[in-house]
Order: sequence, then C-alpha cells, then structure tokens
Amino acid sequence: MHTKENTLILIKSVLLLFLVQLSFACSGVNPMSPGAWVEEKNRVPVLQDGQQKGSWQTPDLTIEYELTKEANRLQISGVVDFGAYITKGFSTLEYLYIYIHVLKDDGIVLKTIPVKTFGYRRNLDFMGKMSFNGHFDMSADVDIVAVAFSYSGTVMDGGGRTKWDFWKVPHRKPPA
Repeated sequence: MHTKENTLILIKSVLLLFLVQLSFACSGVNPMSPGAWVEEKNRVPVLQDGQQKGSWQTPDLTIEYELTKEANRLQISGVVDFGAYITKGFSTLEYLYIYIHVLKDDGIVLKTIPVKTFGYRRNLDFMGKMSFNGHFDMSADVDIVAVAFSYSGTVMDGGGRTKWDFWKVPHRKPPA
C-alpha cells in the first residue's frame, strides 16, 4: 500500500514541478523575439547611409561584418571565426546559428532574422571560411539605428563524448 501512495505522491510532485517550470518559461519575453533588450556594449550603431565595417567579439567567436544601409534596407555580410577555447578544446561543430536583431534607440529588439546556420557535425579543422550575408527590409516608418548579433551553437570532441553549448542572446527585459 505504501508503494502505491509513494508513487502517487511522486507523480503529483513531478507534474507540479513541470507546471511551475512551464509558467516561468511563459512569463518572460523570448530572448530572440521583439521586446528583448540588448546591452549598449553589444549594439552596433548603423550609419544613416552608406557602408561600414566592424568587428563584434565574445569569448566564443568574432564576427567581422560589413553593413550597407540604403533607405529601409540593411544589407549585411561577414565572416565568423571561433575563439581559441572552441578550436583547441573541441573538434566538431554540431551547429551554429547566427541571428541579427534590428533595435530601437533604447536597445529593444524590433525584429530578429536568422542569418546563417553552420555545421551539422563538421570537423572544425576543415570548416573553412564561415561567411554569411543577408538583408533586412523594414517599413518606411522604422529607422534602423542599431543592430545586434546573437548566436547559439554546440561543439563536441571527436568521439562525441563531450558536448558544450554556447550562446549569446539579448536579455529578457531591460534593467529597471
């Protein structure tokens, strides 16, 4: 009899824990969706018109980019290079997603576009140049003043025994 009661208590506890986690997950802003916030140090100001080049760096990777703004279109291209920790510690790229976000003046995300997906179990030594390009088309009432990059990826060692997830995404909410 005690086994049946213990099993019922365990099932109820697991269900309650699941419901609590689900409510927390649904309560905030998705970090990839409009409304998320990007710190000032991670914002890339966009010139009014013309071409600009720059570099955005995190401990995981560096993105060398080129932006060209024409009216309400923003063209972007670039190259992604991994940091030393990833290239020395792991041999295989499971995947890497690169996103670009259009921001309002205060760093709030207006729009997010996936720019490029790299990987699917590719050997890092033979990946070659990881280049991307894409564009944003915005409505006439939106002035593109800044953009931000984000990414998520997974690398693993040669045998697939050790995996490491890495990411950089906008925050859920701006600080109060």
